[in-house]
Amino acid sequence: MELETVKKIVFISCPFDQLVEEYLPLVLRERVNLEIGLNGTILDRYKMPSFGKIARIIEENGLKCTIHAPFIDLSLGAIDSLVRRATVKRLLRAINIASLFKAQSMVFHTGFDPKHYHGHQEEWLENSFHTVEQLLSAAAEKKLKLNLENVFEYTTGIHQKLFSKFDDQYLGFCLDLGHQRVFSKTSMEEWLETVGARIGQLHLHDNKGEWDDHLAIGKGEIDFDGVFDFLEENEITPLLTIEAHKKEDVMPSLEGLGRILDKHPKFASRLLRTVS
Repeated sequence: MELETVKKIVFISCPFDQLVEEYLPLVLRERVNLEIGLNGTILDRYKMPSFGKIARIIEENGLKCTIHAPFIDLSLGAIDSLVRRATVKRLLRAINIASLFKAQSMVFHTGFDPKHYHGHQEEWLENSFHTVEQLLSAAAEKKLKLNLENVFEYTTGIHQKLFSKFDDQYLGFCLDLGHQRVFSKTSMEEWLETVGARIGQLHLHDNKGEWDDHLAIGKGEIDFDGVFDFLEENEITPLLTIEAHKKEDVMPSLEGLGRILDKHPKFASRLLRTVS
């Protein structure tokens, strides 16, 4: 697929502060859509008018975006109630920011680490139900789709239970291929079989199975074709996000995605119809 076409149908990850301080002219020149990253420092540093200003620039230039919510130190089902309240506060603000940007989705993490919450999983899960309920109520008011990402979870169990609790109108699954490769003890096939139907977004980056390197597509060992085979066969058309962490890996990732899409023409055709 031609590079300019790929750029129209994919989102590029970029933290909000780096967008403001460095990359906005490049984004406007190259006309790429964005996954705008938020964190606690960004939320403390910037007020709503600053987010609104950038949101207007993005919209006026005919570009689209998604939002990546804060995640460091946050946990949907935190055992400590103060941490849980901080989690809700941060994520509700992110939802309001996503609404300013007219974001097509907001990605968020569970914050569940099996090593940290060993022995407390059921309590964590019950707490998380209450948190997600609050988030979905706010998202529904904004007509914003939330996509729950996989990170440190060993299995699909946490996601399965959350997805069975809430319908898919405003809660979907963001499958991060790099995280599954490094952190999960469950095969990609099982992730696809058990929660693949809820996929609303993909995070695309590569690694060699040792660490979450966020390399360019094709520089590691991830089986992208297997995932896209599943999407094509099941007629699932998620949003696609490039999450290469180095500027020099963005272009190779776009080119690598173009080659993948060339091998999956039915999926590519559906994707093009979706974004046009």
